[in-house]
Amino acid sequence: GSSLGTGTSFNTPSISSTTTYYVETSNGTCTSPRSAVDATINTAPTITGTTPAAICGTGAVTIGATASSGTISWYAASSGGTSLGTGTSFTSPVITSTTTYYAETTAGACTSSPRVAVTATINTIPTVTSTTPAANCGTGSVTLGATASSGTLSWFAASSGGSSLGTGTSFNTPSISSTTTYYVETSNGT
Repeated sequence: GSSLGTGTSFNTPSISSTTTYYVETSNGTCTSPRSAVDATINTAPTITGTTPAAICGTGAVTIGATASSGTISWYAASSGGTSLGTGTSFTSPVITSTTTYYAETTAGACTSSPRVAVTATINTIPTVTSTTPAANCGTGSVTLGATASSGTLSWFAASSGGSSLGTGTSFNTPSISSTTTYYVETSNGT
């Protein structure tokens, strides 16, 4: 075959799999036997899946990722910066708004590229913004009211647990003969 180059180093053409090249030396009169030199192509690891997560209100969020091989590292930026942690899951510090983190995996000398975004979502907790108590003279039904920042209002007979008695901005109580407290909450779906 023809010489591909001369010198103490050789840059291969672009290759996609491990390839063996051969080197010989010649002093002008004599040529050495060729020696095999492998140009090794390591399989680049990849992030194969992500697990975003969400919570309601301020807090720490645990997100996840899986990789074809190697160790997963977590970052605050899509490039550069210091690793925030390693492993298949990452728990953020306490955050007040939706934040994107980035995962990459390293196996041997190879690192996946580009980093993969994984979102830690902070859902806004809706609030009951006002209530309208009501009164009745004698036994009967009373119409109570409430408004919310968002979501659907649900009415209950207890401060926790139990089944909803109804939904909406107003609630007609069953017939009552004494002062009774009802409870209202709002849900925006998450």
